[in-house]
Amino acid sequence: MRAPALLLVALAAVAAGKWFRGRPSGGFVNGPFRRLDSRADQTTQYPGQTISNFSQKFDHFDALDQRRWNQRAFYNPIHADRDKSSGQDIVFLMIGGEGREGAKWSGDDNVMIMQYAQTYGATVFDLEHRFFGDSRPINDMKTSSLRYLTTEQALADLAYFITVMNQEHKFKNPKWITFGGSYPGALCAQFRSKYPELTAGAVASSAPLWLSLDFYQYADVVESVLKQTPIENEKNLRCDELVRQAFDRMQQLSLTAAGRQELNQKLRLDPPFGDATTKADINNLFANLYDAHQGMIQYTYDGSSDKSKNYATAANLCRLYNQDKDLIDNVWDLLQYYNQYWNGVNITKFANSYDDMIKELQETDYDILGDGGNEGRGWLWLCCNEIGYLQTTDGDSIFGSTLPMNYFYDMCTDMFGDDINAPFIRDNNRAAQDFYGGVDDFDATNLCLPNGKFDPWSALGYYKADAARNIVPVVIEGAAHCSDMYPPYDNEPKALPAAREQIFAFLDSVIYDADHPKKSAGSFTLAVALVTIVARLL
Repeated sequence: MRAPALLLVALAAVAAGKWFRGRPSGGFVNGPFRRLDSRADQTTQYPGQTISNFSQKFDHFDALDQRRWNQRAFYNPIHADRDKSSGQDIVFLMIGGEGREGAKWSGDDNVMIMQYAQTYGATVFDLEHRFFGDSRPINDMKTSSLRYLTTEQALADLAYFITVMNQEHKFKNPKWITFGGSYPGALCAQFRSKYPELTAGAVASSAPLWLSLDFYQYADVVESVLKQTPIENEKNLRCDELVRQAFDRMQQLSLTAAGRQELNQKLRLDPPFGDATTKADINNLFANLYDAHQGMIQYTYDGSSDKSKNYATAANLCRLYNQDKDLIDNVWDLLQYYNQYWNGVNITKFANSYDDMIKELQETDYDILGDGGNEGRGWLWLCCNEIGYLQTTDGDSIFGSTLPMNYFYDMCTDMFGDDINAPFIRDNNRAAQDFYGGVDDFDATNLCLPNGKFDPWSALGYYKADAARNIVPVVIEGAAHCSDMYPPYDNEPKALPAAREQIFAFLDSVIYDADHPKKSAGSFTLAVALVTIVARLL
């Protein structure tokens, strides 16, 4: 669950709940829920829910490999109701992503998958992704071990899990529907393409199906959001123009010794730039600065937490930039504000060591890495080895040419070894694009694809509506990353209720058929209104 960050320059920082290169600690979907406690909601038992270990195959593509490992799985039949489902076994499967999976996705009746389960009488499963959380095929994260961390293995995990669950629970002609957001949203859609016989349909929220290696479009969407944020200062400069001015100035200052000293002072750099400063250190500063802006935009105005509803928002980013101060002083205020509300800490210095960040993420021991380090290393491996999503500023954006592709190539090599170099990264990404079809040749049926227009990951989404294949893109104005998955709330983006109605309509089209007709004539609008009212009363 969760496409698609920010201030992580050491493992202690990762564990504290910060972002790393476009991804919040905890994962794209679980991260916004998790606050500061990396295990919050992980051991909570909800009514009807069981958490267990599933005996998973180690390597699905080597018939001689008989090794097994324990994959963490959630099961909740509390809303299973054959009357509501017109005599069918309806089974929902949430796909876990690049972090410890949260219990709420199969237990909290406020989140949308559980509201859908109530409506359709569905059993709910949730499967944690291999190599994350407690789901460890190998008890280390060496590069040799991470070669088993691939999307193909993850999809095969899902296929085997569904097959075994059908046998264990004696489901007869069940209709499985998968759900996922962000990177797991992409897996959700790809599963419909590669294993169409195992599921009836899928809701793939904020799914980046274009495995773009150079993901410069992320910055373009951030710029677009800021252009639409109606806050201006006395000079009549829009927020995006102020950000462009600030990054232009900081980039110019980074080119000279005197300018770097000014950056040391204004941004409280730790360690400060000095005689030993490298190009990697300078790029790393801009990566960390970019991270903070990503953290303010990616979940802006969604319902995942009070932070994204009211604090980490585009409006507040623009308010800080519109202060009557020197622009770089405003940037420092943004860094403080961002860390206070996203990470729960009051910073007096801005950590900025490339070497320290690399050293920490070169660790391969799970226990030393902790959740944050495990997730950071695992996510970068997926990006470097296969899926791309490397968030450069190579386009003509407000962030300037501050974060080039070479920064990410070098990071991949420094973290995983000399063999993981630019040609390796490029060729593996091309192979993945060819395998899944990207946005040009992607092939699936019965697929709903919600995307928020304020979500930077929406630039990699799939928008080709196809009635014959029942491909239903849902474009949500004013909404951000995975907004359709979180609980409804007062004053949410105005387009979200209609988007949920479209998702209900899609689920109706997949679940009901001539042999299993819908029993109630109630409208989709009424269904959405009822579950929304229930959510707000709980």
